[in-house]
Amino acid sequence: MHIIFSKKVLLDNLLPAMGTVSTKNTITTIEGVLIETLGGNTVRISTYDMSKGIRATFEALEVVEEGSFILNAQRFLQIVKLLGGDEVSVKIDAQYNGIISSEKSSFSMFALRGEDFPTLPELSGRKGFSVSSAVIKNKINRVVHSVSEADNRPMLCGVYFQIEGQDMEIVSCDGYSLSICRVRCDIEDIGEEKADRFSFILPGSALGELTKVLSDKDEKIEVMLARKHAVIKIDRMIFFTRMIDSDYIDYERIMPKDQTITVKVNRERFLDGLERANLIADEKIQGNSRSHVKVILEGDRITLTSSSRNGHVNDEMACEHEGEDLVIGFNCRYLMNHVRAAEGENILLKLKAPNQSLTIEPAEEKENESYFYMLLPVRMTEQ
Repeated sequence: MHIIFSKKVLLDNLLPAMGTVSTKNTITTIEGVLIETLGGNTVRISTYDMSKGIRATFEALEVVEEGSFILNAQRFLQIVKLLGGDEVSVKIDAQYNGIISSEKSSFSMFALRGEDFPTLPELSGRKGFSVSSAVIKNKINRVVHSVSEADNRPMLCGVYFQIEGQDMEIVSCDGYSLSICRVRCDIEDIGEEKADRFSFILPGSALGELTKVLSDKDEKIEVMLARKHAVIKIDRMIFFTRMIDSDYIDYERIMPKDQTITVKVNRERFLDGLERANLIADEKIQGNSRSHVKVILEGDRITLTSSSRNGHVNDEMACEHEGEDLVIGFNCRYLMNHVRAAEGENILLKLKAPNQSLTIEPAEEKENESYFYMLLPVRMTEQ
């Protein structure tokens, strides 16, 4: 195989694919990138960590000799980055010796047979929909902080998507916090099997990589649902991931509906106060982060306080407060994540008692979108 690439085009396709290269596996082939020629000057690269993967098709400057080989992805990327010049030559001989060169610089590395690359799942499905890349990226970023990293309930390690007509709802929950984003947007059914409703769960680890390849522009992407995988087509790139095969929790049942305390506060000012409190609250004792932020509601002001071996912080700000005064504690980082993910100049905090959940909603309603965040309080101990 001998291919001459534009360095820029090669990097534009190789860099996004690195997020689905395995780094914790004894299978050498899935630490690599599969490079294939498809006729003419068309080239395809694939990476796959046995859970999620990326396949990109693009044009090389010239395909001198066709072939299919695997190169160690991390080493190949490092070499391409370090090479000078605008063109990169990749040549692999019959003994699997690879030469990557540009101008008067060259590197050698071993290659593996392309046939040894793991078999990819079927990258198609009979039902699916199209949606704006910018919309779905924005909403994923606003809920992904509530995905559990480890839980014996596998559905909590992912994000739940529900699409019905032109309405999309995205939900995550880690047992301590709940995040919900709803949006009405242009959604088109594109599958062979027509469906009025789609629901599925994608792993949080896969969504972190998906948002890196999604565009912030209002460009359409296609989401196809196969039996076990979701396949997202983004221009000439395909991102695919295994879905979590489980029913999602009945999250509407745990949403409080009888809160008696409402607080309207400037979101940026509240977030600034939480970030100051977190400088003190974020301490580790024997490897565990334990400190909390205390939220004191009195009249028309909120006071945030936190004490630890790092010191003490006290921050007071104005608010609009209806209901009783209250003192309640939260994990500072979890509360910060919710407030940071919220939108709008002001937010509504709703509460009832020191041992019941806080919810966060927009103070100014938007016609086609909304969000809802919920966080359990912590039991406070005086320090």
